[in-house]
Amino acid sequence: MYDLFVLGQLMDESMSGYLMRQILQQIVGRQRKISFGMIYPLFKRLNEAGYITLNDQVDVGKRSKKVATITDRGRIRFKELMIQKVPLNPNLEFTYSVKFRNFHQIEPELRREILNEYKNYLLENQKSLSQQIVDMKETPISAPDLKNAQWVISLKQVQMKAALQWVDSSLKKFAE
Repeated sequence: MYDLFVLGQLMDESMSGYLMRQILQQIVGRQRKISFGMIYPLFKRLNEAGYITLNDQVDVGKRSKKVATITDRGRIRFKELMIQKVPLNPNLEFTYSVKFRNFHQIEPELRREILNEYKNYLLENQKSLSQQIVDMKETPISAPDLKNAQWVISLKQVQMKAALQWVDSSLKKFAE
C-alpha cells in the first residue's frame, strides 16, 4: 500500500523523504501518524529492490537530504501494483484512494477496471448492510440498541449510495 503511494508520487517528480511524509500525512489525515521512521526504511527497502534511487542533495546553508527518484524497474512495479486487485483488509479504502490519486499515470481502460472493481466492492458491502438489518431483527438485543444500530447502518447506506454515485459519474467521465 505504501509502496504504491511512494512509487506513484515519484512517477510525477523526484522528492525528499520530508516532502513525501508531508504529502502522505495530508492524505491520511489525523487518523494516522506518519513518521520519518516509517518513510526512510520504506525508501531504503524500495532502493534495495531497485525501484528507486536515493541521492544526497545539499541545499546552500541547509542540511543534506535524501531525494528519491523512480527507476524504470520502479515504473514497472508501479504499474503492477495498480493492476493488482485490492485485498479486503483495513487499508482497502486508503489503497483505493491512492490508486485514484494516480489515475493520471494510467490508461483509461485500467481506470475503468479499478473503478468497476471498487464498484463491485461497494455493491457487495451494500448487500451486506441490508443483510445486517435483517439479521439484527432476529438478534435478542434491546429495542433502543436495535434502533441505534439500524440508525448507524442507515448512515453507512447513505455513504455507500454516495460512493456508488461517485463511481458511476467517474465511469461516465472516463468513458469519454
